[in-house]
Amino acid sequence: MSSATPHAAHAQEPTLANRYGTDQSRPGRRRAWIALGVVAFLSAVALAIVIGLSVSVGRIESKEIGYEIVDDSLARVTFQVSVPEDVTAECDIVVMDAQAAPVGFRTVRPASLPADERTRPSDSTWSYTVDVRTVGRGVTGVVDTCRAV
Repeated sequence: MSSATPHAAHAQEPTLANRYGTDQSRPGRRRAWIALGVVAFLSAVALAIVIGLSVSVGRIESKEIGYEIVDDSLARVTFQVSVPEDVTAECDIVVMDAQAAPVGFRTVRPASLPADERTRPSDSTWSYTVDVRTVGRGVTGVVDTCRAV
């Protein structure tokens, strides 16, 4: 059995604290850094929430429902648009050929379309069907973008 006690062995370990001593002049320094880190983290989370909400609230959203290629000079595109109250939207509809080249384009203001071209599946969403003239036979029709005007 060794005559050295565990405390004596611990005191002889060549650690930096044993060699140079601990910083006794600022005992709350570690707590201050932890508090600063927590405040910085919470600030970053709050900033991310604010940026996320500002980007998504009041946003115009659209999606294609379907399309019909009537003939070589006409396509019919059906799409939905969700627009916030008191916002006027404008959407660009594109018809493309087999090589994904645009052969038809139309900009529409959905709220101004006649009643026979729109339906209302929910309070903030409207469905629209619009005719798009083409210069060649299209194979697909999409909503390129919708924006507030």
